[in-house]
Amino acid sequence: MRHPQLLVYEADGRLAAALRPLAEKNKWLLREPRQLSACLRLFGRGGPGVLVLRAGRNVERELALLEQVSWLYPDASTVFVGDSDQTRLAGLAWDLGVRWVLLPPQTRERLPEVVTALMGRYQSEAPTAGNVP
Repeated sequence: MRHPQLLVYEADGRLAAALRPLAEKNKWLLREPRQLSACLRLFGRGGPGVLVLRAGRNVERELALLEQVSWLYPDASTVFVGDSDQTRLAGLAWDLGVRWVLLPPQTRERLPEVVTALMGRYQSEAPTAGNVP
């Protein structure tokens, strides 16, 4: 099984910086694709993965990415992170298949907890010596 990968799609790198120690501790591959095609290509390599997407200036492109990831890689977990003025997007993000929406009043300090829970989902699905066919 491939190492789990954590993809962070954002403009400024702050979320990735906050998640880097967690990724290193758990031996997850942390990637910061800046383009839609690069993000999809990384998921296409296989293995479990979580996409953390921060809503920014180009919401249409970001929502298109969520839609494509949900459609092409239904086992991938996605987290939508936004600001208080983006609460209208939460419903749309849920409709596009995200596993978690992180908007105020939730703080971004919860992000490592959310990512850990989603990554833990893959570990619980991994075959063990007792359940390998």
